[in-house]
Amino acid sequence: MMGMQNNQIDIFDFMIFDKLVPKDHLLIKVDETVDFSFVREQTKSLYSDIGRPSYDPETIFKMQLLEFVYNISDVEVCKRSQTDIAFRWFLRLGLDDSVPDDTTISDFRCNRLTPDIYDGFFNEIVKQCIDANLIKNHRFIVDSTNVDANVNFPSRKKLIEKSFNNVLKELKKTNSRLADALSQIFNLSIQNLYVDKNKVRSKEHAIVTLELMNYLYLKTYDLLEYKGKFYEKYELCYDLVSEMIENGKSKIISIVDPDARVAHKTRGNMKRGYKDHIIIDEDSEIILTSITTPFNVPDQNEFISIVKKVEAEFKIKPAEISADTVYGTIKNRAYLLDHDIMSSIRLYSPQKQVGKSYDKSHFNIFKDLKKVVCKNNVCTSEYRDRKDKDGNKVRIFKFKREDCDQCNYRQECLKKNKYDKISCRFRSVEIPERYDALLNDQQRNSKESFRMAQNKRYKVERRFATLVRNHGLRRSRYIRLEQTTKHVTMANLACNIIRMVNIIGSQQYCAAKILN
Repeated sequence: MMGMQNNQIDIFDFMIFDKLVPKDHLLIKVDETVDFSFVREQTKSLYSDIGRPSYDPETIFKMQLLEFVYNISDVEVCKRSQTDIAFRWFLRLGLDDSVPDDTTISDFRCNRLTPDIYDGFFNEIVKQCIDANLIKNHRFIVDSTNVDANVNFPSRKKLIEKSFNNVLKELKKTNSRLADALSQIFNLSIQNLYVDKNKVRSKEHAIVTLELMNYLYLKTYDLLEYKGKFYEKYELCYDLVSEMIENGKSKIISIVDPDARVAHKTRGNMKRGYKDHIIIDEDSEIILTSITTPFNVPDQNEFISIVKKVEAEFKIKPAEISADTVYGTIKNRAYLLDHDIMSSIRLYSPQKQVGKSYDKSHFNIFKDLKKVVCKNNVCTSEYRDRKDKDGNKVRIFKFKREDCDQCNYRQECLKKNKYDKISCRFRSVEIPERYDALLNDQQRNSKESFRMAQNKRYKVERRFATLVRNHGLRRSRYIRLEQTTKHVTMANLACNIIRMVNIIGSQQYCAAKILN
């Protein structure tokens, strides 16, 4: 049964709180600005109508909020709630009231609340920002930052060994003889790899392990059908070695947190874990929504999803969206053009390289994509349609060989090999189906308003700095994607609340100053 905290504090406790808690304390401002009644409304379906009353979910949620406002743990927030008078006042706990322990907070977070419920809490705070007229809808900014996984990352060989040993550990509970035999075979097989050579690749370790996993499948088929812990360990180990053998791009890098992934943020700067994709209102810097993904998910893949999510949740659409160059795919630019949203996404600067042939900018492309004219004023309407590696439709125009043979720009236009020799006899040009969106953004990029929009992108970086420095975003507190999503959502929510309090406080100060 859902418990409910009595918000009316005893008169004697109130007198103590009134004397000891400063009127300008952050938590007093938060309490005056934010209405937390939505917590009970959104969690009432999680509780039964019978049984002993639980702790008030609003109180537990507030304790989690305090964790991310002050960047402290479950244990620390419980200790401070016992001794910190401002914490007790914010939680509406009298001096004689007991404080929920850290296991209660953990159970509430892990077993009762899903990422969707946390997302609902976050949306309620944003709606209160909209009701307070803080969101202006003028320009939104999209970006992402990395969130490190809360695990260590062993070498690939060590990873295979630990994963296989975990499988045998579970197997030992039901068939110790088979587990011991496979353990000996595994160790002996690995030792044999090093008999003739000192250096052995991790892929060879994976091949040995996969052979034993296939043998184990035949021996434990009935046990695997139950889909218990043994099945989970087996499936994880099998996926790990299979990806390593096939050189898959999305590789498991930890058996403790199998959802974490690795990718290069920049050349030589490798990150392991997750990403927090956010979209903010430029004027208020309020985070409107977020999406948490493994780190190997490209930023541009989540662009349309995060824009759609804002419109679906709050029925608002910006006049303009600003983003980094990496978001400027044809698909994203076409989406903004089709939905009447001005694009402030910088185009990639053309790189001048030795042996590089003319790019699309040297050709006159008709808007209907029926004809292309080259620099030598030769027109072609011969083309074929296909899809590129990302699944986007492209149209490839082909110029005639005899025209290219007689062209004055032949040396500069035709593609060359690494020896700077012409490697083809005719020129072809690949044009995206939505080239109109690219042309539209090329015109936009030359305007002064675009330069001003790009100069405001520092605001999203300021949000990330605040999230990392004050709200513990840089490293996930939990493991797996589901729990990390909860961490990211709460960090973003805490950041929004502090931002909301500061803006409203500043507005009230300015209004009071004008009246005086």
